[in-house]
Amino acid sequence: MATKLTPQEFVASWRNVTLKERSAAQEHFIDLCHLVGHETPAKADPTGERFTFEAGVMLS
Repeated sequence: MATKLTPQEFVASWRNVTLKERSAAQEHFIDLCHLVGHETPAKADPTGERFTFEAGVMLS
């Protein structure tokens, strides 16, 4: 079951964050998952085959 985060909690937790985009991106996405009641990538896809951060790609 996904963790739930209220809109107010989400805004409060990110209001004063001054991290660079790359530094905060994954944590921000995880909080967005909690906000909408979706499982995080690691919970939804523990092997990282279809729902993961920075998946590798093969050029063809």
